[in-house]
Amino acid sequence: MANLSAKRLARLQSQRAGTVAALDIGCSKTTCLIGRPDGSGPRRIQILGGGRQQTRGFNGTGITDMEGLERTIRVAVEDAEREAGEPISEVILGVSGPQVTSCLVEAQIEPGGRAVTARDVRRLHTQAMARVPQKNADILAAWPVVYTIDRAAGRVRQPVGMIAGTLHVRMAVITAPKSMVRNLVECVGRAHLGVTKLVPSSIASGLGTLIEDELENGTICVDMGAGITAVSVFLNGAPAWLGLVPVGGQHVTADLAQGLGTTFAAAERIKTVFGTADLEGPGLAERVEAARLGDDGRLHATRTERGEIARIIAPRIEETFELVAQILETSDVRKVLPHRVVLTGGASQLPGIREVASRYLRAPVRLGKPVISEFLGETLATPAFSTASGLILYPELGYADAARAGVASTEDAAGSGTWVNAALRWLKDNF
Repeated sequence: MANLSAKRLARLQSQRAGTVAALDIGCSKTTCLIGRPDGSGPRRIQILGGGRQQTRGFNGTGITDMEGLERTIRVAVEDAEREAGEPISEVILGVSGPQVTSCLVEAQIEPGGRAVTARDVRRLHTQAMARVPQKNADILAAWPVVYTIDRAAGRVRQPVGMIAGTLHVRMAVITAPKSMVRNLVECVGRAHLGVTKLVPSSIASGLGTLIEDELENGTICVDMGAGITAVSVFLNGAPAWLGLVPVGGQHVTADLAQGLGTTFAAAERIKTVFGTADLEGPGLAERVEAARLGDDGRLHATRTERGEIARIIAPRIEETFELVAQILETSDVRKVLPHRVVLTGGASQLPGIREVASRYLRAPVRLGKPVISEFLGETLATPAFSTASGLILYPELGYADAARAGVASTEDAAGSGTWVNAALRWLKDNF
């Protein structure tokens, strides 16, 4: 491991400008992508290399083995560097887990009938961020969802230059426990990598999967991972809300292992090859190979009907979408929920899952794969790599992250009585 570190440190000075690297740490796999924008558009990127490893030491809620996760990161990054032919020193890191939460905050200022300036917008963002509850939590990101001028019905995307008596903003803010975030950053740092951005993985999945029309007109993105199903809502071209359901593909596999009396690895193969969530589809009477554990504790070849496999899988998939529907109905954006749904993530590839989703969410559903599939190659151009592709696209998509305004407001509040801080605030507002 020491040699691995020395090699990277010795090569960092040779890293070519413009290279972007993304690191997605999931429950089942860790993926690193290295790419370089080609300059012809925000979704045009040359993928230089990719690496993936089975995740060790991370269960979706937090780190369980720091050394195991560090080793996973190192090997995944080394594989990507080897394929790209150049080292990396920084990554955009995806953060996931049921403790990642979302809230909407609002703020208002009064320009007094003059044109709104960039300074006004920064001040508005700062006021909004000051209202975010931050007890033992770090702000990962904040995005303005909609501006309103003089409480008019029309929604404004960019208020700078418009005449306004009052300017109101509704902002989506994503937070995560400080301990979880800092342990993840520390673990990545042990692999001699800096973290340039922290992006919620569920938001990255949407950005990596949704087309422009879906982002602009509103869509619900459901990312079905191994341990977690993440739900993100996009409105007016911006991330507006996220929620997480602690159920994923591994739970389906565990149900199969219990129901069929087999090992987890054998159940994963049965699910992948013969599994379906459709209880009324064709071929359910077909008998397929499904190894089971015998009295000697070894796997023995047996055969079972596909219908039996489906009857074990379907209840868990139905439960998953029932929970997704419930959190959407209680979300901050329940009154303006879009009526389009995109499924992505590795577990979304199970046959019949689209029909179950459509029934429970009462909306048309499509299966989404990375929008940069043409650049990823056959191996990575699947829904399982939507998050990693969204992370590598994030800097190019140009989302206005207002999280720095929140940091600034916290610093200002800590020293608001000193003339030094007053001078710094004046400089920040005016320059």
